[in-house]
Amino acid sequence: MPARHCARAGGHARRAPGGAAAGRRTGRLMARNSTRPLAVVLLAAGKGVRMRSERIPKVLQELCGLPLLAYPLRVARALDPAKIVAVVGFRREAVMDAFRGEDIVWAVQEEQRGTGHAALVALDAMPDFDGDVLIINGDLPHLDAATVRDFVAAHARSGAAGTIMVCVKEDPTGYGRIVRDPDGTPRDVVEERDASPEIRAMREVNVGLYVYDARLLRDILREVKPHNAQGEHYLTDAFPLLVRRGGKAGTFLLAQEREIEQISSRADLARSSRRLFDAACAQWMARGVTIVSPETTFIEQDVEIGEDSVILPFCVIRRGVRIGRGCEVGPFAHLRPGTVLADESEVGNFVELKNTALGKGSRAKHLSYLGDGVIGPDVNIGAGTIFANYDGHAKHTTTVEAGAFVGSGSILIAPVTVGEGAVTAAGAVVTKGSDVPPGGVVAGVPARPLEKRRRAGAGDTKRRAGRGKAIPAGGM
Repeated sequence: MPARHCARAGGHARRAPGGAAAGRRTGRLMARNSTRPLAVVLLAAGKGVRMRSERIPKVLQELCGLPLLAYPLRVARALDPAKIVAVVGFRREAVMDAFRGEDIVWAVQEEQRGTGHAALVALDAMPDFDGDVLIINGDLPHLDAATVRDFVAAHARSGAAGTIMVCVKEDPTGYGRIVRDPDGTPRDVVEERDASPEIRAMREVNVGLYVYDARLLRDILREVKPHNAQGEHYLTDAFPLLVRRGGKAGTFLLAQEREIEQISSRADLARSSRRLFDAACAQWMARGVTIVSPETTFIEQDVEIGEDSVILPFCVIRRGVRIGRGCEVGPFAHLRPGTVLADESEVGNFVELKNTALGKGSRAKHLSYLGDGVIGPDVNIGAGTIFANYDGHAKHTTTVEAGAFVGSGSILIAPVTVGEGAVTAAGAVVTKGSDVPPGGVVAGVPARPLEKRRRAGAGDTKRRAGRGKAIPAGGM
């Protein structure tokens, strides 16, 4: 869906003159100059009923290599707030474990009684905080940190006690509507389930981002009652209560509707994934990477790709993969987390790498699985090679040193090392701990060192019992 700019309605805070860039500069300036501390609350307690999952809460559904909650969390981090509080409920242990090590205050909503109750739980988790609190729904992966920074700065400039972000949508279905007085002053936010046909016809909607004075919001939320079709305590009810108290309430108009695309279902996940994949391809092509078929290329978040690399069709490049300069990947390659390709290395069709470093100028061109490997420079990995990294209990490392030649169909059972310049013959099975010395040649099942051929006329080659016929290193 192409990006649409929302129409401007009365009573909104506006961006500074000079376009988005000037507005962002103003936002950063105001955020720095504000004397009031900022706390960010992420609402992440819901189950996500339309996801139809009893195991995975919505905020842990994976989107391009990251759990959904990671996206608004990154926005929060960009604001450098005094505190970040995440409200968790359904499968809270799983959510907290997924973000272990993050500097987050966890607030537990034992019973999911609505967004207003969730916000109150968050505020109770920081009882001494005195400043502004920014509240963000945990299912908004496309928010731009610059937009949110502008939002906070506009709130600070206005002197309002509470400000909500709004947008005028072509199709407002599913969103709470903004109700204004005849003079344009915002008066109420009405959820769609509770709206009359007249209110449902309105197109100005609540986005799901709020900034309030923390102490005032704490007092107001204690007055919120569940007088609605859902029987929940709505955070949106704080807005009309603030107005009735005579407090100054404001709105901030979002320019890009696509920033507020929420994730509620698997179909939403698929649409957002495609959008992020398209953005990643555009970003890397602008940086000097050739992507032959962006529509069939899937690049997750936090990837690095060097200039003059070529990504062929039907490749999946997972989060955190690092690709050097002048590399070639694909077609039909799968690079999993922990993969590092040094400059000028090549990974071909139906090759999968996981937690493996491929050295400069090395090649793995056909039908191979290379897991938990360290591969030196100028190595050839023959078609059908397997790094057997798992013994049923733990993962182990396979090391292939510089200039080695791994023949087609070789199986290397970790932990094992193929030394510098060594060769494994086609179909060789190099067993655990049976390291191949530098310059050595092994063949067979299990692989054993090849005996040197005698010079012509020196007589028949004697072989040790049980070794069978020596196998040349060809067919690689």
